Amino acid sequence: MDNHNTDPVHLLWTGGWDSTFQLLRLLLVHRLPVRPIYLIDENRSSLDVELRTMERIRDALARHYPETRTLMLPTMSDRVSQLPADPEIEQAFARLLRECPIGTQYEWLAKFCRQHGLRDVEVGFERTRNGAGALLTDLGVAGTSAAGYPVHRISPDGQHPDAQLVFGAYACPLFEISKQEMAQEVDARGWRPIMLETWFCHRPAGTEPCGMCNPCVGVVKAGLGWRIPSHRRAYAAVHRATIGLVKKTARRFTQRTAMA
Repeated sequence: MDNHNTDPVHLLWTGGWDSTFQLLRLLLVHRLPVRPIYLIDENRSSLDVELRTMERIRDALARHYPETRTLMLPTMSDRVSQLPADPEIEQAFARLLRECPIGTQYEWLAKFCRQHGLRDVEVGFERTRNGAGALLTDLGVAGTSAAGYPVHRISPDGQHPDAQLVFGAYACPLFEISKQEMAQEVDARGWRPIMLETWFCHRPAGTEPCGMCNPCVGVVKAGLGWRIPSHRRAYAAVHRATIGLVKKTARRFTQRTAMA
């Protein structure tokens, strides 16, 4: 199918495994134009690594799949520090945070999507009992994208207006697939060289993943621990069982107290 003239799919892309997997599906399987979205958080330790990673992946796609040069559009971005205030979203996010631990990026992204009038922005949420994925697991409903492939969305039935306000602009195409299943599809389609360029760590230790941040922990739990050097995995295991546990408890207590 030639979809060159259709509206682009907006995709939250960080250069990570999940978002890059969906990027490849959109470009190489569905042949759809894609407008990546990336918010620039100048306090993010992995900012420079992520920006370089996305450039490498763009270059690799252009070399190996020349048709993506027109399908992959320039990234739509903004600086987190320059996002306008939105008290309605800020208050809804604060109430959601009391229910489950979710990252502050979802407040920023909700503001960005509302500011630009974006709907059906694709994100890499997976079915889980933790964080934002837990909200989709409890409140999500199955549907289809404009191009006809399956996605999940927050139910618009009004039963949870805060979740609808913060997450209602998203479509979740990876909700029913695990990272292991993604890896199988990656190998079947010959995408591994590009996927090995992806980055996931929030607090890189030089040029290596730290092994301790939530994305690193998620990679190990998903059976892709080989992506983290063994010495970093060993150090992270000791840290999580000692200092990390104390810090995590204190951080959540402080965050929830501030939102009360």
